[in-house]
Amino acid sequence: MSGLESGRTLLDIGTKDDGAFAVDANVVATGRTCVLGSSGSGKSYAVGVICEELCRHGVPFAVVDTEGEHTGLKEKFDAIWVGEERGSDLSWEGLDLADLARQAPDISPLILDVSDIQDAKAKVAGFMEGLYETLNERRTPYLVVVEEADKFVPQLGERVPIFAEAARRGRKRGLGLMVCSQRPSLVDKNVLSQCGNQLIGKLIIQNDLQSVAQFFPGKGVPRRLTSLKTGQFFAMGGFSADPTLVSVKSRVTRPGGVTPSLASRVVKQFSRPSGSPAAPPAEDEAGDAPAAGGLLGLEPSIKTDDLPVLVKRERSFGIFGPRETVTEVNLYFRTLVQLGVRLRRGLIKRRFRTAYVHLDGASGKLVSVGKGLEVTAGFEKLLGLSTLQVEILRELRPDSDTSVIDVASVLGESKGTVSRALGALNAKRLVRSSEVRKKKLYRRLVDLPPVPSGAIPLDLVPVDQTRVKVVGPRVKESDVRDAVKGLWDGADVDSFDTFLYPVFKVELVARRKHREVTIDGRTGRELVF
Repeated sequence: MSGLESGRTLLDIGTKDDGAFAVDANVVATGRTCVLGSSGSGKSYAVGVICEELCRHGVPFAVVDTEGEHTGLKEKFDAIWVGEERGSDLSWEGLDLADLARQAPDISPLILDVSDIQDAKAKVAGFMEGLYETLNERRTPYLVVVEEADKFVPQLGERVPIFAEAARRGRKRGLGLMVCSQRPSLVDKNVLSQCGNQLIGKLIIQNDLQSVAQFFPGKGVPRRLTSLKTGQFFAMGGFSADPTLVSVKSRVTRPGGVTPSLASRVVKQFSRPSGSPAAPPAEDEAGDAPAAGGLLGLEPSIKTDDLPVLVKRERSFGIFGPRETVTEVNLYFRTLVQLGVRLRRGLIKRRFRTAYVHLDGASGKLVSVGKGLEVTAGFEKLLGLSTLQVEILRELRPDSDTSVIDVASVLGESKGTVSRALGALNAKRLVRSSEVRKKKLYRRLVDLPPVPSGAIPLDLVPVDQTRVKVVGPRVKESDVRDAVKGLWDGADVDSFDTFLYPVFKVELVARRKHREVTIDGRTGRELVF
């Protein structure tokens, strides 16, 4: 049952006990829908089926793709892929998000692939704000599908505010929202409660089961969710008056992020060319590097079984109520960068020496790897700037104003060149401008790291932890080099080597409260990146 029926456009989703199962395209396009299911439930696959049906029937939409799952749509359908990988149609770099949002209702569906960008929230927020403004003027249907919604509208932590606004008031403007998550208990309950259409697959964690109980009439049905098969979902709300078990149909395009299956193979002996260094972990299609095997790094000093004792557990009501329970502990390796910086030292005999600093490979923040991991903000704000822009920041003071002419004279650059660079820094909120007697003055709004002093590199060992998640690096050597050359006199990058550092993700639950902490795998201290 698909296509037009009684003047309605129906999206063919799968099958139920008595035949085909389809949903009204208008209900999906302008409504609030949630697609929920734990890892392995087939949630993203189901979302892919819905996206294919939307493409097939010309329904305008954008999918916020956090893991590169939906780029395969381009195999069969006309879609625009916004991403940083080879083959993408548009690059996030320099993209006018407001203009893209203005055109969105009239162009092919958008695949907003944010799997390889650091500022995913900011990019998605920019597009959503522009889209909301566009639809406020045009009042035309448009659907936004949000994968891993708990990253953008979490129950705890920094939210993208426009999603809550869209959930509450977007319907009259034609803006539909499809919220997808493996962990519904982590999604803002105010957004989740707005979802009048539900597809709910297998869930096993008690908090998640409790968070979806509101959608089921009576008692007992949520317990059946723990035994659902992959690809089975309960359809409810605007999709079905009563909870209906649906088996999602097969996709016609290639899904991304599919778990590989074992196959017959010939095991060969590893052979590394003489003198070749260990390669940094290469990321796979899901955005994570493969499990470590012989890569250089530091081994954990803490055992997984020790974490429930080491982690600080809060009570559900301040000093009252039951303490949090540790429900899940996962070890993974975070990729850090050991940066060799070539410096010139000495007043009379100017000699070169190499000092070593360390960066978090995901955020670009400075880290100290001594007695455990210590994270210091500041350096990451210089990444992406030109050498000249960093040199200008050096000449500005955080507690006094400096004129464009003064900076230009010290650096030997033209006033126009320095003025344009300061304008770019001002737009990034790294400097503050003021005007005194028609003269433009600037002061710095970011702390600059001191000259590195560490003369000895870390003593790294081969790390062989199979089946452990490795978060790959995002920091680019070219960005680091520009920052270093502008930050310290006569400096340049001498070496840029990645290595692995052990950390634990610990999930804590107390009643309906849920939180997740990151624990140093060598000291047991809590980390905030």
